[in-house]
Amino acid sequence: MTILLVDAGNSRLKWSVLDAAGNTSVQQAQAYAGRPALAAFLDLLDTYPEVTHITLVHVLTTLFADTVEETCAQRGIGLHIARSAAKAYGITSGYQLPQTLGADRFVGLVAAHHLVERKACIVVDCGTAVTVDAVEKDGRHLGGLILPGLQLSADALIARAQNRLSLSFEHPTIFADGTSRAIGGGCLFGLVGAIEGICARMQHAMTTPLVRILTGGDAEHLRPWLQGNCLIIPDLLMQGLRYITEQEACIHC
Repeated sequence: MTILLVDAGNSRLKWSVLDAAGNTSVQQAQAYAGRPALAAFLDLLDTYPEVTHITLVHVLTTLFADTVEETCAQRGIGLHIARSAAKAYGITSGYQLPQTLGADRFVGLVAAHHLVERKACIVVDCGTAVTVDAVEKDGRHLGGLILPGLQLSADALIARAQNRLSLSFEHPTIFADGTSRAIGGGCLFGLVGAIEGICARMQHAMTTPLVRILTGGDAEHLRPWLQGNCLIIPDLLMQGLRYITEQEACIHC
């Protein structure tokens, strides 16, 4: 039996293989590069013709989900789509409308809660957008914030200048000596300052010391500039999907 854990994000597809012992393979990723996300998903199925089950989280359209369900049914592949819930897998949602919390954020909270042995934590997902969510040690999600990611911030600034400007994230410094480095450094340090400020305010409002967890495509790039301790877990969502797969197997066994 081959189980795939799949995260279909805004800009790329990420996946791992879950083996019978409950171990996940190294996370792999493929950028859509202008192609439809569905095409990337179908390519993934062709790469793993022996797959028998998929646990999927996505931030895409209902049409994407419906087509994936139809395709998996046609191929005889079991499918579980992870969705946000008011209370599930040890997490109690802090949203007034729990179903509106991004499913990827919910899966990340599930993973973080169990990986840090139910300590209070803040999960910072540094992707196309940056999400910052707080969870108490009992699994209560206190809510969170969403802000533009590194490249998105830079793209917005350049677009405002009608593409007359360029940028560089190389060797950032607060004393930039050129416009491209000033834009890149400004976006980088602006995002770092925002993350640090939000985490500090969350910590002040929470009842116990917490663990900061970084994940997402820009986590490694941002970590050197963030003050304080951070735990980087690049495959956080894969770990969440693994846990959900195991729990769903117990429910249906």
